[in-house]
Amino acid sequence: MAILLQHKYHIHVKMSKWADLPDLILSEIMRRLSFYNDFVIFGAICKSWRSVYSLENPPLAPRCPWLMLAEEKEQKSHTRVFVNLFDNKVYNFKLPELVGRKCIGTSFGWLLSVGTDFQVNLFHPLSKHLLSLPQPLFWNEDGNSKLDHLDYGDMFFEKCVLSRNPWNLVTHEYDCDCIIMVIYGNGRSLAFTRPGYKAWIDIPSHSGSISDIAFYKGKFYAVNCHGEAFVCHTDDDTPFIESIAPRPPATEEIIQMYIVESSGDLLVVSRFRGGHFFLEDDTEDEDSEDDIEDENIHESEGEGEGEDEEEKINDNPYVTIGFTILKLECSTKVRSRYKYKWVKVDSLGDQALFVGDNSSVSLSASSFNGCKANCIYYTDDYVEVFPFTLNGGGYDMGVFSVEDGEYKHHYEGESLSYFSTPLCF
Repeated sequence: MAILLQHKYHIHVKMSKWADLPDLILSEIMRRLSFYNDFVIFGAICKSWRSVYSLENPPLAPRCPWLMLAEEKEQKSHTRVFVNLFDNKVYNFKLPELVGRKCIGTSFGWLLSVGTDFQVNLFHPLSKHLLSLPQPLFWNEDGNSKLDHLDYGDMFFEKCVLSRNPWNLVTHEYDCDCIIMVIYGNGRSLAFTRPGYKAWIDIPSHSGSISDIAFYKGKFYAVNCHGEAFVCHTDDDTPFIESIAPRPPATEEIIQMYIVESSGDLLVVSRFRGGHFFLEDDTEDEDSEDDIEDENIHESEGEGEGEDEEEKINDNPYVTIGFTILKLECSTKVRSRYKYKWVKVDSLGDQALFVGDNSSVSLSASSFNGCKANCIYYTDDYVEVFPFTLNGGGYDMGVFSVEDGEYKHHYEGESLSYFSTPLCF
């Protein structure tokens, strides 16, 4: 199929045969596409293929994430730039629907977009299908509230995860069983809604500061800024979250936490940053380490450092200096208050992780040419620091090798924004 799409301009020789393929066969071909450009080329081959493409509205989600760059400050054509991280090819899409809006990568090919007027949408860039969602919980009901890109960038939604595709490909209607879970506001709280709902449903939490969420085996799981894991109960009359795993031992570095399903396991990824924007944090973790399988669980966060890392820290206002990975396993300890414990993971095997301002994703690297196995692709999501930089966020992007601790760029250009930085989705 990839060869067919790459040579689309030579198809006219036997165009009638290609055009006569049954719609069912064409749909099956389309379901096996991996990249956004393949979908676009598919719809441009001929009239019958374009008809099948339009029926999948929105089309099926590509299996491989793309990098969407920040909005160009002087862009007059409303064009957004997309980059295939595996071959570095660049594509331009005219998307006026995203002008001046903060975007967050979700799943199934959708973006969550929020404007300074608090209008919230799920948007599918390929089909331009748009689903309006309720206004945020912190909306000022007098209708006069407006947000400034610099001062209130971190008041918007931080994460958005879908339980399933909100568009039912069989009925061609919105799926009311889809749960849209978000992290929102300065307190990093949880809330959810469904297609057709008129409001967000808040999920009370004593811990606060939720860093990431994932949908795993039919439930939403969350991790807070300390690494404590929770399961979300959304089916009850009063939704709540339950702590299921303790926080790992504390470290002096600044940490961003992610939670992601990978090869059937639930992983928590700790991201360590350094640079001249950071102050030392001398607080110590008082939680017991008995529920942690490896007491030296964070000792490798500095791997890959040295002179090159010192230079990188000096060149950029902040920089990622390491990752650690933990896996959730059932706890066998008697009388433990937690159902699960964390076990250190030294290798991702064939998997590659994608973390940042998006739903955290894991995929099989061997299924995609150019994808690096046992690596973590990351984008810049440290929104708290953006207002204090010269041109906004977007500095801290790259690929981290779990095997040798090396860092490489996955995009060589510069794409900065105070409001909506580059993201994978």
